[in-house]
Amino acid sequence: MTEEAHAPLGVERKKAGGRPKKPESEQLKNVPLRMTAAERSEAEKNAADAGLTLSAYLRERTLGKPIKAVVPAINRGAYSELARLAGNLNQIAAHMNASGQTPDLILLRTMIDDLSREVKILRLALLGIIESEAE
Repeated sequence: MTEEAHAPLGVERKKAGGRPKKPESEQLKNVPLRMTAAERSEAEKNAADAGLTLSAYLRERTLGKPIKAVVPAINRGAYSELARLAGNLNQIAAHMNASGQTPDLILLRTMIDDLSREVKILRLALLGIIESEAE
């Protein structure tokens, strides 16, 4: 029998619709995992800290991919403020270089360079790129 034989007279049968299936290599597969309640709780906390779902966190860890730290909003604000201060320091240093140096200015230049390095270290620590010395 043909498809039309099952449909009422005068009514065409609908074609199959929907989204086409992904290739087998792109289809997600479930992987059963047994954990204690404490292990799951710790994994969920770590996933939340990383801004990931539990599945995404476990996948990244299993595949050996680095877990990127989520930068808190307060750190992003401090980073922006420090960037502004660093720009001001660069303007001061450029003005000093353009005006010629006397012994006092050399000392001031050294202090500004040291401060600039500290600001850079602090900015990287706020982003979690390097460990803060204060920790």
